Amino acid sequence: MRALYRMAYRAAGLFVNLEAVERAVLNSRLIEYPFVVQKLSGRDPGWALDVGCADGGNVVAPILASLGWQVYGVDIREFRLPAPNFHFEKADVTRGVPFADRLFDCAYAVSSIEHFGLAGRYGVRVEDPEADFKAVREIRRVLKPGAPFLLTVPYGTEGVVSPAERVYGRRRLGRLLEGWDWVSQAYWQMDGTGMWRQVTEEQAAATRTPGGVAVALLELRYE
Repeated sequence: MRALYRMAYRAAGLFVNLEAVERAVLNSRLIEYPFVVQKLSGRDPGWALDVGCADGGNVVAPILASLGWQVYGVDIREFRLPAPNFHFEKADVTRGVPFADRLFDCAYAVSSIEHFGLAGRYGVRVEDPEADFKAVREIRRVLKPGAPFLLTVPYGTEGVVSPAERVYGRRRLGRLLEGWDWVSQAYWQMDGTGMWRQVTEEQAAATRTPGGVAVALLELRYE
């Protein structure tokens, strides 16, 4: 599988950090990146917001840019991507991004929101237990009504694996996404052999952390 990914990325000329691609293949990005590309590749290109874009294995931004999307990545870390139509803003989405209201035709956050506000992770210095809520409110502000918001997060027994990430359960995820319409939802879990398989929400919710790994893939919108 890793060899196939390396060949595909080289052939497409999309990204050259193959070490990061190797890491992505071994984690939930194997499921999350195709989810985002599949949801957006059939839509008319517009303006896309990539929240928490500074992932060394980020292939979604260059793929969408190559399809004609104007992709705006935001992150508190520096990030460079030599791809056409990609624009980077160093900004903290929990404190506000420099974009007008109702500007974007889509937004996506691939395994990023769960890290927001956790001191010691990805350059975060000040603990903020409500940072993920602030981020979602800001995303809603800059997103056009009816436009898709694609969100992927760890899912299972709710809690914080310090300082790595939050794991969402039904309660916190429900609060986080209050007021949003759930267009689609899917859940994937890594089994004992390291393979990913699709599971029910109930199976994903029963995932114990640390140790177990499950992810929720959500398509959302608001009117």
